[in-house]
Amino acid sequence: MKIHELICPQCGNAQQVEVRDSLNVTVDPNLRNRLFNADINIFTCESCNHKAIINIPLLYHDMNRRYCVQYYPPESIEDDKFMDQFTTDGKWSFRDIPEIVNNDLNYMGDPHIVFSLFDMIQYIKFRDRLYDISERKK
Repeated sequence: MKIHELICPQCGNAQQVEVRDSLNVTVDPNLRNRLFNADINIFTCESCNHKAIINIPLLYHDMNRRYCVQYYPPESIEDDKFMDQFTTDGKWSFRDIPEIVNNDLNYMGDPHIVFSLFDMIQYIKFRDRLYDISERKK
């Protein structure tokens, strides 16, 4: 989490806002609920009450269930430099990203990529449900 000073696009008021580029729900399980309740990376102006999404890349990471989901704003697809990070099958190319050596974190090198926060939440529900079903079968 970082604190940034942002300017309200409606009234020009400057204020400090909490901005997150990753959510580790193993360390802080409450972050899952905050994401589902649209309470992550939301700007609410203290002056005029204008609300806006702070549309930045966001990584969701569940260490217990061993998966991660990476959200990118949809306009990223039009950026050639962004697209250069990926192979033709949609995987990170690892040219500028250090390889993950720890076997416990191998899944971090292959996040599920989404371009909508709705899709991120649906994928999280899907993976959590799969995990819960497999735990019941044990």
